[in-house]
Amino acid sequence: MRTRDALEMAIEAEKKAREKYRELAKQAEDPESRLLFEQLAKEEDTHHKKLTDMLKAIKLLG
Repeated sequence: MRTRDALEMAIEAEKKAREKYRELAKQAEDPESRLLFEQLAKEEDTHHKKLTDMLKAIKLLG
């Protein structure tokens, strides 16, 4: 598997995880759980951005 392919797969996984955590936050019955899922979604956003930046850099290299 090429690095580019692996990054694309990882980016998609982060996107799906972020969406899942956001959905769980909406469904949470208590504020603590809601806050936890919102924080996890934010962390997935950070991962997504880092991976996307890595992919952009690889594409620029060739």
